[in-house]
Parts: sequence; C-alpha cells; structure tokens
Amino acid sequence: MKSKRIVLDEKHIPKAEEIIRQTGINNLSQLFTILLVNYGDRLITSLKGSNKPN
Repeated sequence: MKSKRIVLDEKHIPKAEEIIRQTGINNLSQLFTILLVNYGDRLITSLKGSNKPN
C-alpha cells in the first residue's frame, strides 16, 4: 500500500471526530478513504455542474 499525507484544517477536526465517534470508523485516514471511495464521483459531478455557465 502506498501512503500519502493530507492536512486537515483545524476548524474541520471537530466534525471529523464526531463522524468517527458516530460511525465507529477507526481513524482520520480511514474516514478520508471511505469518503473518497463512496462520494468522490458524486463530488466531481457536483463541482463540474456548478461550473456551468447560466
């Protein structure tokens, strides 16, 4: 497995920790991976949609 380091802005730590507590996810790395795998395509689609001219 190859690893990369990400930086989480301090203001987002409470939300991430709450998600971890509520879901039983083990750590921030696992949380990021789950979000990326499950919602990455939806995020791309959403962001592309918001860039369309009116």
